[in-house]
Amino acid sequence: MIKMISVKEAARQWNITERRVAELCRNGRIKGAMRQGRNWQIPADALKPADKRIRSGYYRKNQRSSCMPLPIGVSDFRLAQAEYYYVDKTMLIKDFIDERPMVTLFTRPRRFGKTLNMDMLRTFFEKTEQDTSVYFQDKKIWACGQKYRAYQANIRLFS
Repeated sequence: MIKMISVKEAARQWNITERRVAELCRNGRIKGAMRQGRNWQIPADALKPADKRIRSGYYRKNQRSSCMPLPIGVSDFRLAQAEYYYVDKTMLIKDFIDERPMVTLFTRPRRFGKTLNMDMLRTFFEKTEQDTSVYFQDKKIWACGQKYRAYQANIRLFS
């Protein structure tokens, strides 16, 4: 005679809820499970069915995504472009160089990167001891040509 266990015991063994065990029984996913009246009886040696919600069968509820996070609340250009998902807005620098505006007003809703864009401009134009051109070499502004690279703070073709 095969030893049978209740839904409650199976839930405790498999570390899932009783409701989930009952659902697995109803769907025929537990081999040898039988209904006796209102209760399910499960063979004691039955294996927990693989979780079909994820192909591997392992439910990853609390694992971090492999995607980079958005730079929400980050106003440091160097940090944002290196460690976060960064949308390249360096063509704004090209607009500044081409149009030479006397005054620029940044009007955008909250969390649209106003401060991050201003920090990008500062990083591009500010003269520092450190070579800041490394932050722009894989950006669109660098592909625009030598005319725009010459405006970069640490690269000067003429004085």
